[in-house]
Amino acid sequence: GHNDPQTIADRASQQLIISSLTKHFPQLTIRGEENIKIENAETPDINDLINMNLNEVLQAQCPSEFQELQEKDLVVWVDPLDGTREFTEGRLEGVTVLIGFATQGNAIGGIIHQPFYTDGNEHGRSIWGIVNSGVYGKYILNNKPLTGRIIAGSLSHRSGTVIDAVNACQPTEVLQAGGCGYKALLVLERRVHAYVHASRGCSLWDTCAPEAILRAGGGMLTDVFGNKISYMLTNETSVKTGVLATMDNHEWYAQQIREKITMS
Repeated sequence: GHNDPQTIADRASQQLIISSLTKHFPQLTIRGEENIKIENAETPDINDLINMNLNEVLQAQCPSEFQELQEKDLVVWVDPLDGTREFTEGRLEGVTVLIGFATQGNAIGGIIHQPFYTDGNEHGRSIWGIVNSGVYGKYILNNKPLTGRIIAGSLSHRSGTVIDAVNACQPTEVLQAGGCGYKALLVLERRVHAYVHASRGCSLWDTCAPEAILRAGGGMLTDVFGNKISYMLTNETSVKTGVLATMDNHEWYAQQIREKITMS
């Protein structure tokens, strides 16, 4: 409902992100999950709130193909609280804030912020990436080689098609996890082999930042059949043919799914 804690958190987070971006970059086109009017209230600067190493940000090379981009060329896709079910149920590692940047329909940059991440005395982490530049921030590759085939699936969507698509990938283990951003991090950090979600449950604000970061790290995120997701501005914001994310062997997974399921 309008006044439940998750909706209030969602809207407050989005208001902060959009108002801060708009203050610094007034010509950006921003699309967010919560359809809210941005008030002209005094907003804290997002730089004061997100624990990012700004020196690392400033030292990163911007790929030549993006250096001429203007604000008006970019669409920013914002999910202020990805993993809302996890948030309300207290499974907080699955909660992320997603800010993705697209131009000409392509995801080119993204930030995944995990507000409830803890590592010793550190709380919260931000991981960000630019396609053809790299992935930055506090991400920790799993240095133990994965055995078998571990697939991350969705806790909240358990239809026949969802299960069939996961099974088509011949998993030895299925890890049920919430939130698109969190599952993308599991793929990026090589804690799972693939993230498979054959459902309409994801939207462009869920996939833009994860796709950009995975591509920046050498991976891929497409629909479950291996087709590119378009971030062009249309009235359609839902990804109707699901999500497949991998760091390796992407086409093999897409082919297994194409042979076993159909989605219209």
